Amino acid sequence: MLTPVPDSILRQVMYRRRFGRWGDFKTPARFTEFLTQRMLRDRSPEIAWTCDKRAMKAYAAEHTPWINVPDTLWHGTDLDQLDLASLPDQWVIKPNHRSKAVHFGDRSTTLDELRRVTRGWLRPYDRIAVGEWAYSQARRELIIEPRIGQGVPLTDYKMFVFHGQLRVLHTDCGRFTEEFQEVFYDPDWNPLDIYHGAPLGPVTPRPENFESMVLAAEALGAGYDYMRVDLYNVDGEIWFGEMTPYPSGGMDPLSPDSVDIQMGAWWAGFDTVRNDPPGGAAKIKEARP
Repeated sequence: MLTPVPDSILRQVMYRRRFGRWGDFKTPARFTEFLTQRMLRDRSPEIAWTCDKRAMKAYAAEHTPWINVPDTLWHGTDLDQLDLASLPDQWVIKPNHRSKAVHFGDRSTTLDELRRVTRGWLRPYDRIAVGEWAYSQARRELIIEPRIGQGVPLTDYKMFVFHGQLRVLHTDCGRFTEEFQEVFYDPDWNPLDIYHGAPLGPVTPRPENFESMVLAAEALGAGYDYMRVDLYNVDGEIWFGEMTPYPSGGMDPLSPDSVDIQMGAWWAGFDTVRNDPPGGAAKIKEARP
């Protein structure tokens, strides 16, 4: 009889195939190794809720009351109990217990459309099968929120917080579109020559309320050796996006490779490169063709 492959072996094989080397998950040094160690070992109450969208919104509302948190207009498992007429002109539906699934709705949206689009969304998330444990603790249901920005493409600020301190961030523009681009910055908004699999976008001005964004990200990431905090900035208003304990499932290479090592040092609680961008990465020139 076939038995499931242990997570530790599965993750090791996945890591080898993705990065071309074996990972050290017992005494990690790299960021990607620490992420995998978290998946394999951390079953703490502090991690358990971090893949539940409603739980993370409640956490954000409590710990960062000065930023906006999207309301939950409806949640449940039976779309027949949803009153479409009660929703605003533009809204978004997504599963509470998984990522990379979203559908934008408006006054023309029908229940038949939603049944078709959300088919399969309530199943257990496939990332549970590859070791991303916290997803197994999230409530399996659909949630509906107002659409932030009224349909205007948003910039997603993904803040890497280590031990309560913002160390690096990247902006994502055009997510879910063919125009998707990103740029990495240090906490002083100096652009960094770091690549993460997406096309490089243009350098943009530092938000006027960036310090408030940093305070929010650091407040939400406090108490964790690492947490990615995603925020939006819409017309000067800061909006909570999500918290992510396992970004990209630990499977996205960072270039140059030294970035993976530097972020691992931050996770471990110390610096290996002082007063430099991650891994000694060169700053991106302001003027780019």
